[in-house]
Amino acid sequence: MTRFAIASVALAAAVLSAGAASAAEWRVHIGDLDLSTPRGAAVLDRRITGASQGACVAGGPLDQARCRVLFRREAMERLPQSLRDDYARARSSRVVVRAPEVQN
Repeated sequence: MTRFAIASVALAAAVLSAGAASAAEWRVHIGDLDLSTPRGAAVLDRRITGASQGACVAGGPLDQARCRVLFRREAMERLPQSLRDDYARARSSRVVVRAPEVQN
């Protein structure tokens, strides 16, 4: 019985670690994108999301969500620093419209 329990734990650990997909194993094309524009940054977001959904299929919903977050983080870390800077500037240039203040 003890051997079966140990084997089950080892198998569960192997299955859970398989759910942690690596962005290094997937290709996200960026050559056609201008990451300094909001449109280019949005397209990159969609591409990374699509790749992470294809890569993170093992485990339950929480495991998949965690895998997608880690996948995205790794994908962004793999971008050259200059492209990450362009992306960050493009994502922060969103226009925020504030509602007018109500005066009493």
